[in-house]
Amino acid sequence: MSAADPPRRYYRKIAILLCVLGMPVLLCSGTATWWFARQQIAAGKLALKRAEIVARGLPIDNESIAEFRSERMSHELSDRWMRLLDQFETEAFLKSCEGIPIVGVTEDEPSIALDSPNKYQDDIERFLDQWAGLRADLHEITEGSGAIWTDIEFDSYATLLPRVQSTRSAARLLSLEFMDAVRRGDREQAFHSIMATIGVARSLESEPILVATLVHLAISGMALDNLKLAIERNLFSEEQLLRLLDQLKSYDDFGTKYRLAIAGERAMSQPVFDNPGQLMDDGNESKIGARPIDALAALEFLEQAESIPTENLTDFMVDAKAFETEVDRQFKEAGWLQRWDTVMTSLTVPAVGAYATAIVRNTMQMRIAKLAIGLRLFQKRRGHWPDSLDELSASSIGVELGPTEPIGDKPFGYRVENDTAELWGFIPENDSDSTPESPPDSIAASEIQPDQVDYWHWKLQPLAN
Repeated sequence: MSAADPPRRYYRKIAILLCVLGMPVLLCSGTATWWFARQQIAAGKLALKRAEIVARGLPIDNESIAEFRSERMSHELSDRWMRLLDQFETEAFLKSCEGIPIVGVTEDEPSIALDSPNKYQDDIERFLDQWAGLRADLHEITEGSGAIWTDIEFDSYATLLPRVQSTRSAARLLSLEFMDAVRRGDREQAFHSIMATIGVARSLESEPILVATLVHLAISGMALDNLKLAIERNLFSEEQLLRLLDQLKSYDDFGTKYRLAIAGERAMSQPVFDNPGQLMDDGNESKIGARPIDALAALEFLEQAESIPTENLTDFMVDAKAFETEVDRQFKEAGWLQRWDTVMTSLTVPAVGAYATAIVRNTMQMRIAKLAIGLRLFQKRRGHWPDSLDELSASSIGVELGPTEPIGDKPFGYRVENDTAELWGFIPENDSDSTPESPPDSIAASEIQPDQVDYWHWKLQPLAN
């Protein structure tokens, strides 16, 4: 061994030691480079994807959703409508509602007895007289109207919707007015109350905001509850029934409602991925960087949700439920990296299956109401009930009803007993549901509000009543 050997071994050991000590640095540097590269690639793809969405005429952020929404609504009545809705939030109106059925809170059951003495009648009359001017404006604006634009300042998930909530108060006032009219036997007022309630619901029909769509569905449900009572009691003339039918037929485009809400969810959620810190309450927005990979995952989810076919109500519900189940499975089975990459997506994407169920329920409510109107028109023109729902053709009632099928493999149920026409359906909760052989039993539905079950069993009284 030469004298140079010891230094060589020494330097070799030093080199090995440096490699070992430097490995964590290299690994960290490599990981950081890899992570940064992934984010940069995703950011490029995200920009292209968003540009494609904008090219389709759809919104992608706060500014574009404001413009998108404005283009789809009438502005003619906007100023009057906003001033009217603001009145429902005043202290004077809120104070006057106390103790009044439907619009306020009472100490006991706040229902209105229609065929017996009503303990609230004097209070109701004073309340309705107090707001006679507001009610007159409400009718003038809403009867026969469609979507009405209101001013909303969009700020992603921090967006406030005060006037959307005020529409609930407007609908409750009209429902109180309707019940009072029925009790007094004022059929004309009852008709206009329902027409105005439908108008309040329709004021929200073009909203690309999921929350607003759900309020729209809830208000239309209030209108249909009142319509059921009126049709069962035979309160309306043929002309009035035809006007109501014309309004209901406009509701059946459930596919547009669904896709508008998906478009709105996409536009309101994407700014959050660019600045996740805006969801924090401590003001440290700048400490959390953009998440382009997460944003892409959310866009892919919503693109798939948007592509669910809406030509057939049954298929729509089946596909929506299946899609939500598959998405839940993917989130649960995801590895740690995928979970991290899509953590915000999993928190922000809408529950498509639940939303689809709400749309299906409302569409079926509309369709059974159209059948009930058709039965009344047939009875008024022929003097008797049809033998089957198939007889409700344009030639027999003078108008097309449009789609009248529920989900499932059976039409709505129908029978005539003691000259009373019974029409029934079911609450659509599962994609395997279909019309039962006999009307639903509200007592058996222990986990569901009885009035929700009762809607699906119509009992149309004879003409003499």
